[in-house]
Amino acid sequence: MAVIIAEPEDGYATWLAGALGGLTARVIRTSGPDEAMAALAAEGRDVLGLIIGPDLDDQDALALAGMTQQGAPDVSVLLIRYHDSSDLFRRALRYGVKDVITTPDDEAGVRAAAARTLEIARALRGRLAGATPEVGSGDANGRVITVFSSKGGCGKTFLATNLAFALAETGAEVALVDLDLHFGDVAIMLQLFPARTIHDAATTHGLDTVALKSLLTHHRDGIWALLAPTEPTVADTISPQAVATILKLLRQNFDAVVIDTPAAFSDQVLAAFDESDAIAVLASLDVPSIKNLKLALQTMELLHYPRTRLRVVLNRADSKVGLRLPDVEKILGGPVDATIPSSRAVPLSVNKGNPILLEDPRSHVSDAIRRFAAQFASSPRAARSGRSKQRRSLFSRP
Repeated sequence: MAVIIAEPEDGYATWLAGALGGLTARVIRTSGPDEAMAALAAEGRDVLGLIIGPDLDDQDALALAGMTQQGAPDVSVLLIRYHDSSDLFRRALRYGVKDVITTPDDEAGVRAAAARTLEIARALRGRLAGATPEVGSGDANGRVITVFSSKGGCGKTFLATNLAFALAETGAEVALVDLDLHFGDVAIMLQLFPARTIHDAATTHGLDTVALKSLLTHHRDGIWALLAPTEPTVADTISPQAVATILKLLRQNFDAVVIDTPAAFSDQVLAAFDESDAIAVLASLDVPSIKNLKLALQTMELLHYPRTRLRVVLNRADSKVGLRLPDVEKILGGPVDATIPSSRAVPLSVNKGNPILLEDPRSHVSDAIRRFAAQFASSPRAARSGRSKQRRSLFSRP
C-alpha cells in the first residue's frame, strides 16, 4: 500500500518521507494538487492515505482534500499546517480531512498522526463495501454499551467504570470489559488485581459461560470485570473474532456489558462497535477534542454505524474555556446527548481507585452519569425468566 505526499518544498518532503518510514510500503512524492490527483488516479486502490504538507497554501490544500474525498472517499487525508486556527479546523472537516496537525517539525507527532490516519483508511477500506452491522439484542440478551473517543485524555475509562456502577445501582448484573489491550486502566481505576484477563478468554478453546466466569474479576455485587492484559505484548494476539465471541457470551449472561476502548479505530474496537447497542462517543470541551469528535462521527458514518446508535457525550462541559455547548453543537451539526460537569471530586476519586458514584454519590457528576445510564437501564432479567435465575447462580457472588 502507498501514501501520497503533496508538498512543494523538497527538503520538507524528504523529511516527511523519512518520518513515515515503516508505516507504509511506498511513499509517492508530489509537489501539488495536479500531481497528487494524477498519482491517485494512476495508483488507484493501492493508495491508503494522502498527506498534505505545510508549504501548500490553505486554499490549494483544502481543494485537494475535497477532490480526494469526492473521488476516493476511502483514502484518508492528513493536513499539516504551520498555524493553528479553529476556522481552518472547521473548513478541513467539511472537506473530509481526517486529521490536522500544527506541529510540522515534531517527527513523533507527525508519525503518530499519520499512523492514526492510515488506521482509519484501513478500517474504511475493510468496511465500506459491507452492510450495516446488525445487533442481535432482545429480551433474552443484555445491552452492550461501548465508550469511545478518538482522542486520549477525555475521560473514557472514568465514564465507562462509573457507567457500569450506575447501571449496577438499578439492580442489573454488569460486565465491565477493558478493550484497551495495550494500556488498559480499568484495573487501576478500580484497584483490581486480576488473576486472568481478556487474553485468557481470547485463547480459551471452546469458551462457554462456566469457563468465562473463572476469567472475570469480581469487584462488588453486580460488577464483574474482564480486564486488559498485564503484558501489552500479547495485545496483538487477541483477534477481532475472539472479541466478538466474548461479547456475545457476556451479552447472554449479563443485563449490561460496558466496554472501555483505546483511542483508535482498531479491528478489535470495530468488533465491539458491531456488537454494541449503543456507542458513547466522548469529547471534552476543547477545540482539538471537538475536532476529533467530529472526525470520529464522520468516520462512523462512513463505516455504516447509524446515528441512532451513537450517543455524543461532552465531558467537563461547564469548563470556562471560551467554548460553549451551543458552539459545539454548531460544529457537530447536531445535538449533544449528555453532558458531564467538571468537579475536583473526579481526580480525587480516580486517585483513590474508587468510582465517583461511591466516593461522592450526591455530586453533580454522579447525577449526570446516572441520568446518562438511565437511557440504557432496564429491569434485571432475574425477575423475567428462569434462564436468568440460572445465570445469576453462575455470576452472583458466592
